[in-house]
Amino acid sequence: MPKINPFNPNYPVNPGMFVGRLNEILRLESYLFQTRSGQPSNFLITGERGIGKSSIMNYLGFVARGEIPVNENEFNFLVIDTDIDQNTTQLGLVKKIELGLEKELGNSEKARKFLSDTWSFLQRLEVSGFRISPADGSKPDETLLERFAYSLAETVERVCSQIQGMELFNAHYNGVLILIDEADNASRALDLGSFFKLLLERLQRRGCDRVMVGLVGLSELRNVLRESHPSSLRLFEHLELGRLTNDEVIQVIDRYIEKANEDNEEQTQINDEARYFLVAFSEGYHHFIQQFGYSAFAADQDDLIDRDDVVQGALGVGGALELIGDRYYRDNFYNKIQKDSYRQVLRIMADNLDDWVSKKNIRAKFKGKDSTLSNAIKALRDRYIILSKEGTRGIYRLQHKGFALWIKFYTTDPSVLETSIEKNSTAESVA
Repeated sequence: MPKINPFNPNYPVNPGMFVGRLNEILRLESYLFQTRSGQPSNFLITGERGIGKSSIMNYLGFVARGEIPVNENEFNFLVIDTDIDQNTTQLGLVKKIELGLEKELGNSEKARKFLSDTWSFLQRLEVSGFRISPADGSKPDETLLERFAYSLAETVERVCSQIQGMELFNAHYNGVLILIDEADNASRALDLGSFFKLLLERLQRRGCDRVMVGLVGLSELRNVLRESHPSSLRLFEHLELGRLTNDEVIQVIDRYIEKANEDNEEQTQINDEARYFLVAFSEGYHHFIQQFGYSAFAADQDDLIDRDDVVQGALGVGGALELIGDRYYRDNFYNKIQKDSYRQVLRIMADNLDDWVSKKNIRAKFKGKDSTLSNAIKALRDRYIILSKEGTRGIYRLQHKGFALWIKFYTTDPSVLETSIEKNSTAESVA
């Protein structure tokens, strides 16, 4: 009989299944306390693909809305969550924020009238076809950003006010939390760092101290902000997500097996060897845990997930490794580079995961001419597939550890890889 697979590799973790990230969660909760007290704390969450950024953002949204209590207290923030792509303009981002407010607050004719009047400048801009940040790269009209800040400040004042007669909406909020995912996708035209620097400074001057902004993205997000406005990074507390510990990975696995047994009549068990193999495969990456767990659960035929189920689910045709590569890394490895010499450099560097490696060490393993190696390194740098160490010549690393892991997994003979994983899992079990 088919069973419901509890692992869900394509979506953020359900808040009820969230494990780990205790230090990060405590810091984010402290920012909510600060903002509720009129001392807003803005933040960046960065990390590699598949590390769990969207999941922690999702969890924070539930905490901010009061759906998950903190120390027997509940927050009540109005949460606006959206994302950015390379085509997002400043006008588009402003409109997304306005739409989020309208969705949360426009539940009465009186409220809708207030929002329509307060944000009427957007309708005028849309009718005229104006873009706050023109495609020619010129600086935006600051008077328009002033209008945006004024409209946002006026709205926040009304939703947070406790003054009698100021009631307009059905709820009184602690503040407004604006969460923006995929922020590293911001184009130069969006001018993200300058946009938020101007906005937050104007809100502060207007006495609006209940707005909290959270930006989420890959590690390149810091460079996106710095290039837009060097001082914009000072506005944000930075949380860089690392990998989950081995114990946390095991907790995740066990929690999902428990969930499976709640949802299915036929109970599923998992032995220690399978757990350690999943730990070794996943390397603490949230998406990897979900995908390897999903594939192992799907491969199981006797209600006991064992080593063979994990290996089959991971290395088989259409297995976890193939799916992870298709989603995250195949384009960088095959489509963005067209020469085997470039891929050879990536394979050599993958042995060091995302640690720094010198050109001298790469050359010692490289099969080809020095000129070919130099051309390969330049091409990989130009495509932002590898990074140069700032202030040091001839030192490079892969941009993401997950990419290195996939290269090692996908380009290694399955039998050799299985032996390597078995050694790693044995070492983990002994530890």
